[in-house]
Amino acid sequence: MVSAASSPWRISSAPHHTAEIRELFLSHATDDLSALRPVIARSWRRSRAAGVDSEADRGYIDEGRVDERTMLITEPHLRKLDEVAEDIGGHVSLSSPNGALANPAFLREDVDFPPGYSLLEASCGSNGEGVALEEGRAVWLSPGEHFREDMRGNWCFASLIRDPFHNRVRAVVGLTLPAARVQRLDPSSTLLMLEGVTSRIEREIETRMSSRERTLLREYLTISRRRGKAAVVVTDGKHSFMNSAATASLEGADLSVVTGYAKSVMSSGHGTSVEVMLAGFGAASIEVSPVDLSASGFGAVAVVRPHAARRSRTLDAPTVSQHDPSSSADQLLERLDGQSLSLQKAVASARTAVEQCRSVAIIGEPGSGKTRLAEAIAGVRGDVIRIDARATDARTRIDEAREHVTESELVLLIAHADELSPTDSRDVAARLRGGVHHTVIFTAASVTDATRAIADAGGALEIKLAPLRRRREDIPLLAHAIASEIGDRRLSRRLVATLTNSDWPGNIAQLRQVVSDAVERSRGIEVSDDDLPVSFHRMLTKGRLSRLEDAELVEIRGALREAKGNRRLAAEILEIGRSTFYRRMDYFRSRGFDL
Repeated sequence: MVSAASSPWRISSAPHHTAEIRELFLSHATDDLSALRPVIARSWRRSRAAGVDSEADRGYIDEGRVDERTMLITEPHLRKLDEVAEDIGGHVSLSSPNGALANPAFLREDVDFPPGYSLLEASCGSNGEGVALEEGRAVWLSPGEHFREDMRGNWCFASLIRDPFHNRVRAVVGLTLPAARVQRLDPSSTLLMLEGVTSRIEREIETRMSSRERTLLREYLTISRRRGKAAVVVTDGKHSFMNSAATASLEGADLSVVTGYAKSVMSSGHGTSVEVMLAGFGAASIEVSPVDLSASGFGAVAVVRPHAARRSRTLDAPTVSQHDPSSSADQLLERLDGQSLSLQKAVASARTAVEQCRSVAIIGEPGSGKTRLAEAIAGVRGDVIRIDARATDARTRIDEAREHVTESELVLLIAHADELSPTDSRDVAARLRGGVHHTVIFTAASVTDATRAIADAGGALEIKLAPLRRRREDIPLLAHAIASEIGDRRLSRRLVATLTNSDWPGNIAQLRQVVSDAVERSRGIEVSDDDLPVSFHRMLTKGRLSRLEDAELVEIRGALREAKGNRRLAAEILEIGRSTFYRRMDYFRSRGFDL
């Protein structure tokens, strides 16, 4: 705190005389500002370049906010400082990180500067808060150093309140003293006093950090030192920390992709490693590890490393196809929106199958895009007979395929092949083993005895499609493509970030439904978060697993590993009924967890 008795405002210092330099500079008669302090010279040049009116107050108003915690902690410190300033006609102000005046109730109001008044240099020229934000440090201005004429009667001081976590600005404290009332002043001492106030505020913010925040901060500092130049992001869903490598390299939707994978680890408590394609890095790997926050659940630390051989790659193309578009296969495959490495591998395998006229087995979760890929491959083949194993006429369609004799190649496209009956799968396998040159393209959620029999008979090339939560970098491209198909609508950045951070248990099919609903509900220039359907917001707020559910998930995963994927044996290991085991597996999968 500061008291009137110890106030440094009585110490003598000669004021600057800059009126003549200012007139010459404003009239462009000279650009020589060497007689000014360098900080002031830089500020005047920025102010003039921004087109600030030196003679009039344009009164720019902006929306700005100082967070509640900072406001609460600053109140006793600034209230006391304001009482001292009042004795000599001065004012204390608090501004948001974007330079807009907050004017909290615990400070006296300055009628000339209403709430939201923008103190940025680009709005009103050289002033304490604006220069401090531009320079990133505490500053003072003598009356003659202001760029705008009506501000040239005051001494101005400003000091930044920084976040102990991120080193970002949480607020700006300003002190204005009228030159007419303060004849003798040592600005350096006054500024030092103000910095002392903001320093005490910062220490109190750090002291009041929760144990959860301190744990995250310790993890961030440890990993950042250990990982050297790698990009590091640490988050608990509410607070996030990034090192300089992450800040400099993550572009566009990259951060949403990284935090999306981190969110999955926070939900499960188990680490993961994924290969991704990012706008800022190109091909890269993301290693995500859980951070135990005790009773608060889990946070996550993500380390992003570019692949050295592909570090300079850029991602301007909206699709994975980068081959000669004259190829019939490429013309179809280029319609698959995405940029992830896993999707590129799937497309490369599909291209191989087309070129070699191979049978294909496409495996992936429901809604992951299996049908679209299957149709793209089938579209460049000969005659196609489509069979849906779930349909009531599946047997009729299989008989039709058996009787279909032609010199040209026949393609069987079987959807949901893992649901074929043993009899039907044997019939299809026998057909493929016949003398006619037929091939099969089938989709399945998992490998079963039925799909294995068909794949073996047709010599099928297996293509695995990863779920969206394992290729999050595809989500922005898919979302934009869906919105464009529906009505050529623009999606807001915040909306795309929300979509990218979501787990999508229903994969592309669910994403398409949510984006379609949002586009139809939107009435603004762009589709925003507010346009998302209520059902999607409910999905986002489901919360993490309970401790009991988390323990159950660990047991199920362990049993499946021990049984090498055999679900019947895994149920026996856990000593529960198979139907119960399958039901619990379905539950966790619906919540977006890999088993």
